Amino acid sequence: MRSRKLILVLGFMLGMGETALAGGLMLPTRGVRPTARAGAFVAGADDLGALWFNPAGLVAPPPPNPKHKSKKSFLLDVSYVDQSSTYRRIDSGNNVQEPVSDSAYGRPIPTLAVGYRLSDKLSVAAGVLAPYAAVQSYPEDGPQRYSLIDSSETALVILEAAVGYRVSKRLRIGAGVQNMISELATTVVFSGCPQEVTCAPEDPEFDSLNKFSQLDLFAPSGVVGAQYDLSKGATAGVSFQFPFSISGTGDFQSRLPDSGFYDGATLVGDRGDLSLTLPPILRAGLELHPSQRLRVELAGSIEFWSVHDKITIDPRDVRIENAPGLGTYEFSTINIDRDFQNSYAIALGGELALSRKLTLLGGYSFESSAVRKRTLSVLTIDGNKHLLSGGIDVGVGGWRVNATVAYVSVADRSVSPEDGRARQLTPLRDPQDVQAVHALVNWGDYSASWFVAGLGIRTGF
Repeated sequence: MRSRKLILVLGFMLGMGETALAGGLMLPTRGVRPTARAGAFVAGADDLGALWFNPAGLVAPPPPNPKHKSKKSFLLDVSYVDQSSTYRRIDSGNNVQEPVSDSAYGRPIPTLAVGYRLSDKLSVAAGVLAPYAAVQSYPEDGPQRYSLIDSSETALVILEAAVGYRVSKRLRIGAGVQNMISELATTVVFSGCPQEVTCAPEDPEFDSLNKFSQLDLFAPSGVVGAQYDLSKGATAGVSFQFPFSISGTGDFQSRLPDSGFYDGATLVGDRGDLSLTLPPILRAGLELHPSQRLRVELAGSIEFWSVHDKITIDPRDVRIENAPGLGTYEFSTINIDRDFQNSYAIALGGELALSRKLTLLGGYSFESSAVRKRTLSVLTIDGNKHLLSGGIDVGVGGWRVNATVAYVSVADRSVSPEDGRARQLTPLRDPQDVQAVHALVNWGDYSASWFVAGLGIRTGF
């Protein structure tokens, strides 16, 4: 049937690419209060935001002489996260195309967590959270269609249960067990030009629109961390986020190309497997708190994206039947080059208490790109990022209310025909003929920025 899929392959590639969350698809911070500090919340983590940054903070000492003291803790916050991007493509014929802009709306990303202090030495907590990740949407017939059309239905959620333990007066440790639930939905166009036919690169007669959807309910991982009070006015912290391994079987919606070559052809099979590992993250920080009013932290992190060197796609007995001149064609495992690199971030943030009820927060961070120029595309827009943030923390009875605004500037990037190597996927062609028959689809100019605004409420131990 024409409404069935011509090829499974590219849908899997886009599903995995969106989930990969490279530096351009995920900010190095999350949560309303930590974001107000630009993500400098490793040594100074002292509320339920520690679930993400450093679970040792679950047993951080409470402020001196707190007005309200309770063994229970609660956190609820929501941030509006929006990435804007524009791409001006140079096509495979060296023609400059009209620019296209991302039209996807930003999305609210919540955090919900509860905790309980069992004793002065032991605390437990559980929460639901999600990375600050981007989704995108572009015109179906736009020049970027061979890299991405839409990923706005993609969602990631992490469930976590954690414990913090005070080893000594100065040393605190913590650990969390996590499970990521991922729902991928990505739309893209690929070329259905078969091996037996000579096609011009990017011939619209062979364009095929594909939507890939995949749900993975079980991707376990964990996080560990420690905090150590170097002195009365200084605390060091370190944490390690273990990788997430995502895998699952996907479904597709697709239409065959308009070319008469496919008159009478059908596709058998519409399922397949994908696998992806999200990289480990190492974080470290040093917080200075020379008085009860002032806290300043310098923090850094490494996301080990060098593990993301390729995408592996395993179709499940997918084949085309009755195509003139082709007969039956079986699809095999395909590896797609990604060639990512480790990204590095450094953040400086802090808090200034003007009174017991009002605290000002602010910060700045820089993160290097995780995507090399040769594989940069609309699918994974990324560049060096500068984040500037500010916020307030207001005491209302036994509650603390936080508000945050942050802006992220992403460095513009240009991919020349000499540099760009992201290929249009044409799975019916001999892969050994890549340079001869595949268009290169990532040439051009990229620009992007992020905006974050959040509001949260919490109680303390």
